[in-house]
Amino acid sequence: MTASFHIVRIQNDDQKSLFTRGVLEKLPEWFGNKKAIDEYVERVREYPYWAALDSEGKGIGFFSVKTHYQYTGEIYVCGVLKEYQHKGVGKALYYNVENYFMQKRCQYVIVKTLSDTVEFEPYQRTRKFYKSVGFNPLITLTEMWDEENPCLIMLKLLEQ
Repeated sequence: MTASFHIVRIQNDDQKSLFTRGVLEKLPEWFGNKKAIDEYVERVREYPYWAALDSEGKGIGFFSVKTHYQYTGEIYVCGVLKEYQHKGVGKALYYNVENYFMQKRCQYVIVKTLSDTVEFEPYQRTRKFYKSVGFNPLITLTEMWDEENPCLIMLKLLEQ
């Protein structure tokens, strides 16, 4: 069964922060660090932002993105409430941001996530999601975050 939702681009900085906190605080397996959540809540104000809203207008998921060197889009932070995962919300959000990157003439999209060198089930699902929309693993970097949290950079080539 698919969820009833729609995707909107959010321009209001306060709304971006509000939606971000509302989703991330309900995903402790991925976002259990309060300091990191606070940083995301503040930084999303600077970046393009899309939200998935349920039929009552409640934020159920979001993607915030940025661009590097005019050629590479990056998924800065994203999340979908657990009860809406596997219902098309994440893919709908992703394809909205991919269209944005293509309009900006980006050639690549990257995302940083926990490496598969660490056994942690929630991030196995995260990597599976990114693979399902066309991302491939590029490189694992221990120096980006730390030894216990090696960063996997995943890459997708955009068709122009």
